[in-house]
Amino acid sequence: MAFEHLPFKLTIQGDYRSPYGKDGRRVIIPKGIRTVQNEENRAQHGGFLSQRVSQLKDDWSSEIANRIETGMPDIPDAIPLFLQIDPNVFQPEQLRGFGIEIISEEEDGFLIGASADIELKTLQEKIQKFINEQGQKNTAQLWDIVTGKNWRIDRILSKPLLKKWDSIEDSELITLDVAIACFIHISDFPPEKEGESEKKRLNRIKKWEAKKREADILWDETAMKRQNEIENFVLAYNGIPPSGYVNSADSFSCRLSISGKGLKDFVLNYPYVFEVDEYDDLKQELSEGELNDDGFELEIQEPDEDAATVCVIDSGIQENHRLIAPSIKSAHSLSYVPVEATVTSDQVLRGGHGTRVSGAVLYPKEIPDQGTVRLAAWIQNARVLDSENKLDRKLFPAELVKEIVQDFHETYGTRIFNMSIASKKGYRQPHMSKWAESIDRRTWENDVLFILAAGNIESLRSKVGMPPGIIDYLESGKNYPEYLLEYPSRIADPAHSQLSLSVGSICHDEFEDDDVCSFGKNGFPSSFSRTGLGIWGTIKPEVVEFGGDWIYEKADYRNLSQRPNTSIDLVRSTLHGGPSKAKDGIGTSFAAPKVASIAAELQRLFPEESTLLYKTLIIQSARWPDRIFKDNVPRLNFLRLYGYGLPNLERATGNNDWRVTLVNSGSLAPKKADIYEVQIPKSLRRQGDRFDILIEVTLVFKAEPRRTRAGFRSYMSGWLDWHSSKLGEGHDVFRERMLDEISLDSEFETNEEATSDTQSIPWVIQQRKNSGIPEVRLNHSASQKDWAILKSHALSESFCLAVVGHKGWDKDLRNEIPYSIAVSFEALNLDIEIYEEIRIHNEVEVRV
Repeated sequence: MAFEHLPFKLTIQGDYRSPYGKDGRRVIIPKGIRTVQNEENRAQHGGFLSQRVSQLKDDWSSEIANRIETGMPDIPDAIPLFLQIDPNVFQPEQLRGFGIEIISEEEDGFLIGASADIELKTLQEKIQKFINEQGQKNTAQLWDIVTGKNWRIDRILSKPLLKKWDSIEDSELITLDVAIACFIHISDFPPEKEGESEKKRLNRIKKWEAKKREADILWDETAMKRQNEIENFVLAYNGIPPSGYVNSADSFSCRLSISGKGLKDFVLNYPYVFEVDEYDDLKQELSEGELNDDGFELEIQEPDEDAATVCVIDSGIQENHRLIAPSIKSAHSLSYVPVEATVTSDQVLRGGHGTRVSGAVLYPKEIPDQGTVRLAAWIQNARVLDSENKLDRKLFPAELVKEIVQDFHETYGTRIFNMSIASKKGYRQPHMSKWAESIDRRTWENDVLFILAAGNIESLRSKVGMPPGIIDYLESGKNYPEYLLEYPSRIADPAHSQLSLSVGSICHDEFEDDDVCSFGKNGFPSSFSRTGLGIWGTIKPEVVEFGGDWIYEKADYRNLSQRPNTSIDLVRSTLHGGPSKAKDGIGTSFAAPKVASIAAELQRLFPEESTLLYKTLIIQSARWPDRIFKDNVPRLNFLRLYGYGLPNLERATGNNDWRVTLVNSGSLAPKKADIYEVQIPKSLRRQGDRFDILIEVTLVFKAEPRRTRAGFRSYMSGWLDWHSSKLGEGHDVFRERMLDEISLDSEFETNEEATSDTQSIPWVIQQRKNSGIPEVRLNHSASQKDWAILKSHALSESFCLAVVGHKGWDKDLRNEIPYSIAVSFEALNLDIEIYEEIRIHNEVEVRV
């Protein structure tokens, strides 16, 4: 029989009621001690702020006078501001009431703002009313207004650029990636009013919609004005202005070149900039090991007509290679390399990079020596890296991603993109990167899935300012695998993208003789793989795949090499000689396409389904290595090293007698909930203590991103999480617990100090930081998987899940958030055949 996935039945939809108590649904967050002190000492705090405002005005007047006198370029009439607020209670948009535009939210309760009111009258009036005890209590939450300009250097510059700031020559031409805020306030969506007629409510909504349209127009006008300002500013310093812009919901970004003198003026004085990075050449290192001969006979057949297509964004592909040629859609091939726009072949020496990546999509396990192979996917070639395996400085990654999706998804309907390109260093900024946000935006706007490599730790620090390499760690006394958990070893840009699927690497084999030894054993993390957690503590990378491992000399660990035993079987480019395949590569670059191969098979099987479901099923199939998985112990380091684990093609695409997976997809607005139910057969619940049942749940959603805020829930336009029924809790009781006629405060934080409930299912990760895996919140990620192992007799008559919608930054509460969800039950003892019983038991009419 076919063990296909079963439909996960939606039983009811309704308004969400927080499950954390009838009277305490909104968590009361206490004001900071400093706020309380300010409220008690109004005159003192108000006087302090007034002095700061006076100093700012004087400094700004002097700056403008000096610019006019020295002939410096014009800048907008807006004073840059840096404010410290009470991070517990002050919301960034409250700055609007002080006459200040929010530019960006920083760490530690700081905000960057700008005021077009160059006299700062509104701010002064607020302070004076606070002193006079005329309300304005939120002025007590405004702790400080920082004077001077040094804060701009510290907060706006990336860390590598900050380190070289003092050594930048005025005449030096520097290529930069910059981000400019462009936030337009929109009022909250009109709430329902008791006793209000439908006609009046609709009129209020129409007026709100008209204001929102006006805000959208104003955003375009403001963005265009600021883009013109930047172009004129760059030209005034004999630089190269941006060739294009990439828009986000509250900002835009671009790449430009400017002199060192212009850079310093821009950072110190342009009021709307919140991020400046120096261009990253993104050169991909290519390891090489022992080669094997070509002595094999293999018949290669092209993929079936209904096979999925994977677009490989890399260094190009040797398209006529005998091992991959039948899969290549040559008519679709494009080169984005500026000086080689007509060359789509892989020009990288030593076997190529894009050719190897493409081969890993088509041969995810091994390349056989003989027989017949029908390739499982079609391949499209998007060449972005040059012959040195480097991204040209003219290519702005955020804009490049936008172009590629337009060229391949909008033209050919491509939905799966593999990008084994990453920065050489971990990402450590408070805001989502421009590159990663661009990937998230394309994913939000289109039905696409990006599969990304987590990035590699280099063997040795390549230059000053770069993070430590493996040898550097070893020399400092940090051994494998401990150094993988060091902060500089965190995943690289753009792998922290929330809506992509990021892939780390683990060892598929081990090797040791008298002279050399591999770092890891089978299933251990690769010695080079970058690890989580991701930005804001999100769960990244989500999965790992086999990517090989380094070999070190026992006599001198500084000598690293590769051996076939611990290298990946890869297709090699033969343009510059050498065999057509070899076990001669290691890296997360080759782990990621193995996951793309699973995604391609899911698209072939479920061509009408969203890529959200493909991502859901890949994560649902993932599992930690057996030695740690069956212990069912929640450990942060396991999550950081493995994400949710190693995916499995068979689990992702089907089931067996002992495992059953139920799936569904939908969309949900904030403050709404979808409730699902699986009925558990009595025969399964009657079993004795010796039967272990694994329950796995995965929820994946997507929402619109924005860049100027710091934090997962401020980044997304809305967000979802899931709640399960308790042990012994039936559908009706669970429904009553989760739903109510009126939705209340579902967008607020749940109570971190809530005590554990002995009737709750013992999930491994869990939603709160004080349970499950410490310091991790499952619902702070766009991909949320958890699992638990129960004795069969502990199962209830029904297992229920609620998918709950929460408000993010989007003010329109009617906008729905798309999602996919999966739940699996598996008998770990292999003594209970559960698939057929659960299938039959759940072929009932849906509740209403």
